[in-house]
Amino acid sequence: MKIENVIKKFNKELDYSCPKCKNLAKINNISLKCINNHSYDFSKKGYIHLINNYKDSKYDEKLFKARNYVFSNGFYKQLLEEIKKFINERKSEIIVDLGCGEGYYIKELKEKYPETYFYGLDNAKSAIEYAVKYDKKNPYILANLANIPFSDKTVDLILNILSPANYEEFVRILKDDGLVLKIIPSSNYLKEIRNLLEIDDYSNQETIDQLSKFADIVKRNLVGKTYTLSKEDAENFLKMTPLSFSKEISEKHIENLKEITVELEMLILKLKK
Repeated sequence: MKIENVIKKFNKELDYSCPKCKNLAKINNISLKCINNHSYDFSKKGYIHLINNYKDSKYDEKLFKARNYVFSNGFYKQLLEEIKKFINERKSEIIVDLGCGEGYYIKELKEKYPETYFYGLDNAKSAIEYAVKYDKKNPYILANLANIPFSDKTVDLILNILSPANYEEFVRILKDDGLVLKIIPSSNYLKEIRNLLEIDDYSNQETIDQLSKFADIVKRNLVGKTYTLSKEDAENFLKMTPLSFSKEISEKHIENLKEITVELEMLILKLKK
């Protein structure tokens, strides 16, 4: 990909934050440069790498390929439609998906909201490189949650979908009226895989208690459905979830996974200053 075409996807007028010194940075020619002359070049691969001393993630291309299969077959479409409904309710110029993975959500959202800047950030190179292969419209950044590369009060909405959070950084980059749309698992989420792999039952109450220290919950909505699975569906669900990372997945596991519950909680958060 031509570097000029990569840069076109980024908002050149936006104020960014240098990942090294955290001072103001702007897009200048083919680089992101800060006032201290720290410079990061855009890549022909389709994104910009802003992690100093990068270490490989355990999330590899096989996992994102499986996730792409699951998303492409509509298992998370119900959640996507709920996110669209929320975005319809408020005007947002800059939306950032923190922990974007392979970019499924912002790729779909860009089709409906072409005038909005959707940024995808993840700390896994395999995720970002997979995303830019299939999404030619959105800007992607390899970056850490501890050092989000946007200046103070520049972002209208943060998407934080089944991903870790850094609420101090969220507060810093959000505009005064900005919100976080956070998606967390319900106790029923992928319960069939938990049962199959003999993993303990899950409760999200601890997550709710923790985020309540940093934010007021403006809205809380349960989104869910149980699906019947083909063998190929089952195999990809087992490959895509961290629940199976420490387990040896057998042909028997795949054959015995006949249905799946995709039930998630959608939380709209107003962060405490």
